[in-house]
Amino acid sequence: MLSLLRSTPEIHIRNTMSKELDDVIMDEWLTKVKEAEKIFDENKQILTPKIQRISHFLKQNDRFAKYCTPKLISFGPIHYKDLHLKQGEEFKLLWTSNLVTEYSQKMKKDVKQVTKDLRKNIKDNIEELKELFAEDALLEGGYDDNYFTWMLFVDGCSALYFMENVDVHHPEALNIKLDQLMYIARYMYLLENQLLMRLLRLLSESGEGNLNYSLVNFHSMGRSRGVQALVMIPVIVLDAIHILDHSRSLLIGVPMEENTIPNQNDNLGNVIQNASDYQTSIYTYKNIRDLKEVGIGVKPCTTGENPLAWSNVHFLSNCLGGELMLPRIVFNDHTSYIFRNLIAYEMCPDNFRYKYECCSFFSFMDSLIDSAEDVKELRLSSTLINMLGSEPIS
Repeated sequence: MLSLLRSTPEIHIRNTMSKELDDVIMDEWLTKVKEAEKIFDENKQILTPKIQRISHFLKQNDRFAKYCTPKLISFGPIHYKDLHLKQGEEFKLLWTSNLVTEYSQKMKKDVKQVTKDLRKNIKDNIEELKELFAEDALLEGGYDDNYFTWMLFVDGCSALYFMENVDVHHPEALNIKLDQLMYIARYMYLLENQLLMRLLRLLSESGEGNLNYSLVNFHSMGRSRGVQALVMIPVIVLDAIHILDHSRSLLIGVPMEENTIPNQNDNLGNVIQNASDYQTSIYTYKNIRDLKEVGIGVKPCTTGENPLAWSNVHFLSNCLGGELMLPRIVFNDHTSYIFRNLIAYEMCPDNFRYKYECCSFFSFMDSLIDSAEDVKELRLSSTLINMLGSEPIS
């Protein structure tokens, strides 16, 4: 009994210390929770997603990751110091020199003076440009402002020259072979390889270039030089963030002003919502062949300013069946890269600008396609234009 009484104060002290320790830990956890809430609220107010690395979750899938990493040329800070991209750096320096020479001839100024003016325009806006890159993309490379300015100058000038002069029929205009041209073009769509549209505008406007023409020529791989291609591809100048974002706007088919979020009540919102409903409701069909068996055919949509826009999804019903109208999809060497990087772009944690419109369209199309036979039906209906050697089902 006496031994028990002697141990009581010690037990009380230990209990008091344990309670105080619990309170300290609780306060630390509450502070972390509040900080997390604050960061989340701040990020949600940012309507412009930053150029950043693709999430580790997506890169764990090797089949997905291989479409997200450049293997010949880099643009921007994320892969700038990769040693295996040295050949691409040589191309960029050559194209930068060519662009500055062209600008000097247009402006009737000395090449050295034009170079200084273009670099100054970037340097004067360097803080604004840096804000549009994720922090880890800048810190990991250890770039100071002068180095970062030079990198953006070379990358921006070379990209503009490439986009303006790319032509699948005449790769020699860029002093490269056709296979190199195709690789470089597809790598310009990678999320981790993006260049800011703000940067391209600064360089283009300062040098009396035509950014809109360059973008259209790039997306068409030089086919915009013909009258027919110019009719097929809408000439749109959007307040896009970067080249991939511009491509996304063309595919979705809705020009978007800067810092605006798509309205769920507009036409595109309804189309995407209908596409999503296919995924969440009980299926009454499985694929294109099932639709065909019950009298529902598939036809390409040919109406609207841009028949290729993914917002062109319609269903026309009649007494014997109906017709599912789909936008034409051109499947070529770039398609797998563009589609996967669009998915990664919409899944960026700070991308509150969009509401998974591309992912919803892909899910909708996935519900229609189960095998190469379904792809064949789409191809026979001219809905899918296959420029590959085999049927694309992945």
